[in-house]
Formats: sequence, structure tokens, C-alpha cells
Amino acid sequence: MVRGTRSKAIKAIANYWIEDAMWGVPESPEFSSVQRLMNEFQTHATHEEQWLTDYQVIAKESSDPLIRFLLGLIVADEQRHHELTRRMITKLKDELAWTRAEGMARRVYDYDKGEKRAQLLESVDRFLEAERKGIKEYERLKKESQGHYRDVFALLYTTMVHDSHKHIGILEFVRRKLSDKGRTAVKRKVG
Repeated sequence: MVRGTRSKAIKAIANYWIEDAMWGVPESPEFSSVQRLMNEFQTHATHEEQWLTDYQVIAKESSDPLIRFLLGLIVADEQRHHELTRRMITKLKDELAWTRAEGMARRVYDYDKGEKRAQLLESVDRFLEAERKGIKEYERLKKESQGHYRDVFALLYTTMVHDSHKHIGILEFVRRKLSDKGRTAVKRKVG
């Protein structure tokens, strides 16, 4: 299994280098760092794809419905991870295209402004509060469910706590982005 995965990764990298030859020699350090990161993501995606296939096979072959269910949860997460990695690679390819195309203006993303931005920030704050309360509730339910159904419920609540921590991280990032844009806009108007 390791040998097959390694050869797939080598072939994938060789294909990317062939594709890069069409673009010419990179001219900027920014290009090199984006290219390296994209290669790392692509290698990771190749490995993750193999693990996803393995999980699917084991889940399908299991006669225990509980094991199939739990492995199905992992498969769903791995599919989502694979899709996210694919999207990040696409973004990096877009970044390379913009870096390589001399004289082209970079895309600027315009975040919501004014009243709409304030409403969005208010919603993000409500979501953050709900996620934090959710963690406390999941922890309580996890304790109450220990010893029931072979501790699977406690395990599932543990995963929900992890998901809520992930959601908090995402929401805090969104909040910073919205807040930074508000400060930047004010600086431009004053200065």
C-alpha cells in the first residue's frame, strides 16, 4: 500500500511539473512559496484519497452495524477534508495564475460594509455564544450518556465538542476579518 501511494504521489508531482513548464519559469519568490504549498497540498490529497478508499472498503465489509456507522462518520469527514483540500489547491492555482500574469490587477474581495457588516458581526457574536453554550451542553450530555449503548453516545458527544471548537475558530476568524475591514475603511476615510 505504501509503495503504491508513493508512486502515485511521484506521478502527481511529475504531472504538476509538466503543467508548470507550460507557464514558464517562475519569476517571484511569492510564486515559489505558493507552488511549494500547492505541491504539499496535492501530495497530501493523494495520500488522503488512498486512506478514504481504505476506510470505505473496511466500512463496507464490516458486518457490525455500529462499526459501519462509526466508520461512515469518518468517511464523511474524510470526503469533506478531501473536497476542502481540492478547493484550496484550486485557490492556489488561481493565485499562481495571478502571480504569473504580469500587469494584471489582483482580485480584491469586498467585505460587507456599513450596516450590513454590523449586522453580520452581531450574528457572528450570537453564533459564538451559541457554540460556547453548546459545548457546555454536549459535555453535560456526554457525562450523562456514559455507560449507555457501549459508550458510543459519549464518543459522539466528544466529536460534537471538537466540531464546536472548530466552529468557534472559524467564527472568530470571520469576526476578525469583518472587524479588520471596518478599521481599514475608517483609516482610508480619515487619512
